[in-house]
Amino acid sequence: MTPSILEKKDSRFLEFIVALEESVRQRRLGDVDVGDEVQSAAPWEEAFTVEVLERLGDGGDLPDLDPAYFEQKVGRRNAKLNAYGISSVDRRADLVVTVHTGETPGESSPNIPAAEVTTAAHKALHAFRSARESRHEKMEESSAAADMFQTLHEHHESISELRVIVLVNGIARKADLEQPEDLPPAKLDVWDHVRLARVCSSGLPYEDVTIDLLDHIEEPLPFVDSGVQAEDHHCLLTIFPGELLYSLYDELGARLLELNVRSFLQARGKVNKGIRKTLKEDPEHFFAFNNGISATVAGIAYGERADGSQGITQLRGLQIVNGGQTTASIHRAKKQDKCDLSRVGVQAKITIVTAEHLESLVPNISRYSNTQNKVNETDFSANHPFHVLLQQLSERVWAPGETTRWFYERARGQWEVARSREGTTPARKKAFDVRTPRKQRIDKALLARSENSWNQKPHIVSRGGQKNFVEFMTSLTDETVDEEAYRRIVARVILYKTAESVAREIGFSAYRANAVTYTIALLAYRTSGRIRFGQIWADQEVSPLIRSVLMEWMPVVHDSITEMAFGQGKNVTEWAKKTECWAAVQNLSVEVPDELMSILREGLSLPNVGAFRDGSVVRQLSELEVRRQERVMAMTAADLAATFRQLSKYFNSHGLPFKSWQAMTGCLTTIQIYAENQWTHIPSPKQTKQVLKALDFIEEREAADGDDEG
Repeated sequence: MTPSILEKKDSRFLEFIVALEESVRQRRLGDVDVGDEVQSAAPWEEAFTVEVLERLGDGGDLPDLDPAYFEQKVGRRNAKLNAYGISSVDRRADLVVTVHTGETPGESSPNIPAAEVTTAAHKALHAFRSARESRHEKMEESSAAADMFQTLHEHHESISELRVIVLVNGIARKADLEQPEDLPPAKLDVWDHVRLARVCSSGLPYEDVTIDLLDHIEEPLPFVDSGVQAEDHHCLLTIFPGELLYSLYDELGARLLELNVRSFLQARGKVNKGIRKTLKEDPEHFFAFNNGISATVAGIAYGERADGSQGITQLRGLQIVNGGQTTASIHRAKKQDKCDLSRVGVQAKITIVTAEHLESLVPNISRYSNTQNKVNETDFSANHPFHVLLQQLSERVWAPGETTRWFYERARGQWEVARSREGTTPARKKAFDVRTPRKQRIDKALLARSENSWNQKPHIVSRGGQKNFVEFMTSLTDETVDEEAYRRIVARVILYKTAESVAREIGFSAYRANAVTYTIALLAYRTSGRIRFGQIWADQEVSPLIRSVLMEWMPVVHDSITEMAFGQGKNVTEWAKKTECWAAVQNLSVEVPDELMSILREGLSLPNVGAFRDGSVVRQLSELEVRRQERVMAMTAADLAATFRQLSKYFNSHGLPFKSWQAMTGCLTTIQIYAENQWTHIPSPKQTKQVLKALDFIEEREAADGDDEG
């Protein structure tokens, strides 16, 4: 089907384009945060770039990439970048450039000539080329563009591969990229409306690509039918040549891996040293030493081999569910170590899954195939019980007033699918929009940002959507989410979205997303988590008092992050990802207004950690206890460990009573664990009192020792 026919006749495609346009419009108008600071770009281009990168990042089709706008003439050529990313493990730089007309496509999707795509790609390559010089030193140091060029400059010599990702607001004609002679090998990865619609509207957590094996090997791949066949699946056994796995991964990258495996590997980024050593030193024994891979496919095609037997010619929707490290290590062995893969074979089990069972069966195959490693510890799929339950709650719990509901989108595109399914007429579509407004849509990425910000993990949130989501999922407990817990979750989302709104109102030129997550985390830290979320749910908005606190604190937080990074000569984006950044922000001189403190003490229970309960009654903190808690929680895990060592020294040499030493060191050990876990638990008044006693005792002994020496 040609693009013009697709554009005119495919109703699902048109619905996707309209929905995408609406999402971009919402970002442009400020109902959705546009992310990190591409403020200089044209508004539509800015919003389109961030919307597409977020969608592809959430689905794992692309890694987390940092938006940053740069466009100007460098030398005799034009240079442009809209976003970037560095994969240290793959030694690859991802360069994102957007082709946008400056307007939304309306009811048609414009055709973009191949020459325009190629021109945009060469602008991105020239931007990378220009980063050889210390261009960032001449830029405004608080700009995202300066961060981008500093990062590209620092990694320039180590990069062995470039991927130019062209985002096209239209339908792109097939384009080729001429390899630059003065740069590492470059690949062109084009995402236009057609490809976006195929990926985002499929309901699948991967791109349903058909792989023609005969483009990579000389004849169909031999296989053995396992004889295992059921209503929902059928299994084959084969051997993948090492060169075939290499070329498939080189072409498709992490998209070849099932979502659980992909999320795990992208979060950890580890290379299996044993696999690498075997490939380098003993490749002929690789088949014997390695367990092989397991994969699923949605479809398969066969052809005749030279000997008359049947072989595999095509694989549709190939997803490696076990053996992701094997595949990635084989790729790196050839790409980086220049290993000869001609003697490498990898055994493979291929499970053909029927279309109606793909969503439910593939994650389970992945989970049970990975019982020997950490991939099975967390299910990152949309079918995780937590996400299923949250969606069910969103379908039955109405917001106060019983006129609207929040929509939890556990799989990408669900809101658009539901709107299309229910809105069969203009009147029904309008009714859906009133009942379930777009601004009340919560996707998994937003949920993870909101929850981890409130759980005082802003440095994790700053690491990007994929790493943050993995951290969120691995920290989930088995505790069931009921309606009350659901309301609190939504209330925290409202708080987070309010912080985004405040950040837009302030108008930071860069690092807005970092300022948002750190300010929310600081609010949670300074109030000991006692914000009245029940009231936020009831009002469906935060109080003017809390909004004013966000407005007052956020510039201080933002300036603190940037100034500390600049003072140490560090990249701001990278500095915000470190625990040291969060520790520094915790010590900022910001005050909780007396009016808010008064409200917090009016009957809100404190977190039930330690000895907050006197019998069955929850007791509120006194002013003295609040000050103790603030002082103790400003200490790092290293500070607490050092205090423990000092206290032990005085116990041995100065006759500190055993019971006192035991009480102090017991609390120090417990609170050190709290600090190591980024204060997910709040110390009790009795615990903080013992720590302050220990500090006072050490101070007295040091003073006495100083007097004795004098």
